[in-house]
This record gives sequence, structure tokens and C-alpha cells, in this order.
Amino acid sequence: MLAELRVTPVGSRTTFARLIADLVPVLAESPLQYQVHAMGTSLEGDLTAILDLVRRCHEEARKHANRVLIELSLDDRTSAEGEMVRGLQHVRNLGRNLGLDAPLERLVRPGPR
Repeated sequence: MLAELRVTPVGSRTTFARLIADLVPVLAESPLQYQVHAMGTSLEGDLTAILDLVRRCHEEARKHANRVLIELSLDDRTSAEGEMVRGLQHVRNLGRNLGLDAPLERLVRPGPR
């Protein structure tokens, strides 16, 4: 199962970056595959483990904020494991096969032309 998790503090007593930094060890302790990115965190694993991780992230976030908004999207597909990695690899391979050389990400702005 794939999941997209967003944790947003409201009335936080700390910076958003610090909150996310404090959530990373919680993510690392879980058995799930995860990838933190600019708009949330992608997760992969079984539903019980995902919901347990969401609960633990909520508990950690509440230490830093009076109010916490949690958004969770689930993609539950029969017999689908490794989709987080496989999906990106499929897009990369298809792009190469079509002769496209644009990267899937750019983490720095290109310089002036």
C-alpha cells in the first residue's frame, strides 16, 4: 500500500523545518519505506504499520504545536509491493525509451542563460 502523509502544525512553537526534522527519527524507527519531500512524505507498507506511524507522527507533532492537521491519502492495490520505487523507475525507463532526456527532478535552479 502506498500512502502520502502531510503533517501541518498550527500555532507551532517551533519552525516547520524543526518539526519535520523531529519527525524523521519517528519515520526511521518504523518498518516502512519512506521518502520525505517538499510537500509531504511518501510511505509504503501495510495499513496497520502506516496507521501506527501516523499516530506516532501526530504524537510527536503535538509536542510542538497546539493544533496539528494531518492529511493521509492511501492507494491500496492488491499484490503491489515495491511500488514507490518501481513507479519512479518505470517513468524513468519510459522516458529513456521515448528519447526524453529531461530529469524527474531539479533541486537547484538553473543559472541564467
